[in-house]
Amino acid sequence: MAPRRPEEIPLKRVAASGCRLPSRLPSGEILTDITNSDWRLGEPIGCGGFGDIYLASNDVSKPVGDDAKYVIKIEPHNNGPLFVEMNFYIRAARKEMVNSWCKSQGRRRIGIPTYNGSGSHYYQGQRYRFLVIPRYGIDVGKLFLSHGRKLPTKLVHSLAVQMLDALEYIHSRGYAHADVKGSNILLASNGHGSITQNPQAYLVDYGLAYRFRTRAGSHKPFVHDERRAHEGTLEFTSRDAHHGTHSRRGDLETLGYNILQWLCGKLPWEKEDGGVPASANPEDIHAQKEILFSDIPIFMHKCFRHKKKPPTNITEYMKYIAGLGFETRPNYSYLRSLFEHNTNFDPYTSIFDDQSTNENILCFKSFKRPYLRERKPCRPMNSQTRTTRNMQAAMEKRSDFFSWEAVLARHPDKLAKISTQPPPSLTPPSSPLTPPPSPPPPSVPTYAMLQVLQKMKDRQSSSFRHKPVSKSSDNELKAKWMTPAMEEVAQLMKKVSQVPAESSTPTSSNAQPLTRSRVAHLKRIANGKSSVQRVQNANKTGQKKRKTSFS
Repeated sequence: MAPRRPEEIPLKRVAASGCRLPSRLPSGEILTDITNSDWRLGEPIGCGGFGDIYLASNDVSKPVGDDAKYVIKIEPHNNGPLFVEMNFYIRAARKEMVNSWCKSQGRRRIGIPTYNGSGSHYYQGQRYRFLVIPRYGIDVGKLFLSHGRKLPTKLVHSLAVQMLDALEYIHSRGYAHADVKGSNILLASNGHGSITQNPQAYLVDYGLAYRFRTRAGSHKPFVHDERRAHEGTLEFTSRDAHHGTHSRRGDLETLGYNILQWLCGKLPWEKEDGGVPASANPEDIHAQKEILFSDIPIFMHKCFRHKKKPPTNITEYMKYIAGLGFETRPNYSYLRSLFEHNTNFDPYTSIFDDQSTNENILCFKSFKRPYLRERKPCRPMNSQTRTTRNMQAAMEKRSDFFSWEAVLARHPDKLAKISTQPPPSLTPPSSPLTPPPSPPPPSVPTYAMLQVLQKMKDRQSSSFRHKPVSKSSDNELKAKWMTPAMEEVAQLMKKVSQVPAESSTPTSSNAQPLTRSRVAHLKRIANGKSSVQRVQNANKTGQKKRKTSFS
């Protein structure tokens, strides 16, 4: 039995972490979009971690055939990616918008699917969200694997030019795609399930589309966001996306990674058979990208090991991206010119009939592993922070070992990334209604933390309220926490302690307890003594005056 083509291999329906897949809708189900247009469902042709894709037709009077011109993406209403994608299509990919831009730029077409409809649908008491887009053929990811992990050079250059056109349009609308990869690039078919001689490519899947431009028209600043760090597909994630932000240069960088993979077979941070392991640390891959972008010749040497000289166009492309600013508008015309000289096709010759090398022989092969690593959603941890899909495996590898040498040897960007999440092993199981406990303090507290802890202990033991009163000096009696009344009582206590030495009051061994009435009595005695003393002094001064007057 001949091996089946990749698009004919059924994919197992596996829900992404934290999401649920929709129930299978029956063929013939009628869906009504927000403009009251009816769509009839056909058979399902694909599935992902968030939903399913069905054939569809706007002619509801007859069943949907295999030659349907539309597809419908359906997800449960609680899932988020399709909501983001619907908003992008409505705001930036309506047919009149695309046609107007093509006319202003002098283009016949661009590889952006046009918006055909969207809405909500109820089925068996469940609410679903759906989106209608045109139907296309095989994706480049399947074609790449079926062709032995290599694509013809002419096809790669054609895809590069078409994707630059698509990205220029997306960026002109203030959006970044944020997930450019082969499985999100579809080739137009000739109506019989095979690609044309000069294939037209379309960039799809805008579930991670990011608005880099504010409503005022300014570019959003570069801000590290741990909640969105390492978002996208790890093999192609741009350096900006590793920080949790997206930009125009991030999309162009991601496209450059795809071009290198199509030409070389694998990227330097991928395994020999392609892809990255599920336990790969996103920080390590980010560090490799930063190091290689700092020296483009070494980067190209690692990619093209078996060639004496790497292609000039892709080298110049990566050098341009390395020097591009975060908010700088790219020169799309210059980037297209690097690949356009190899995109002139003979209409009677297939792009796969290049006899210069045997790498251009097209043959579909069956393969055991799935061609696409499904995108996992973010798993919320509490109301402020969340663990991104690529950080989950890295968090499992953390340990309690602390070393200042390891901290100081890190990259400066890493020192600014302080994760507030405890390792899963330290987080006790809790119900969805109870938030997880606060993260534990570091194993080596700082001096400031030690002072705070000591103050907390003093406050709990109330030691500052019962400090012993020293009787050595007046300055020590007047503590900072004493009120005027307390200072007066302290002075009386000092006088009482001096009474046994000056009078015949009882000694301390048989002294009466100092009560409130006793303090008042002693105060009256002290006031009486002071008044008698004043009278005696007055009499003495009077006698002196009389003597001086007689004399």
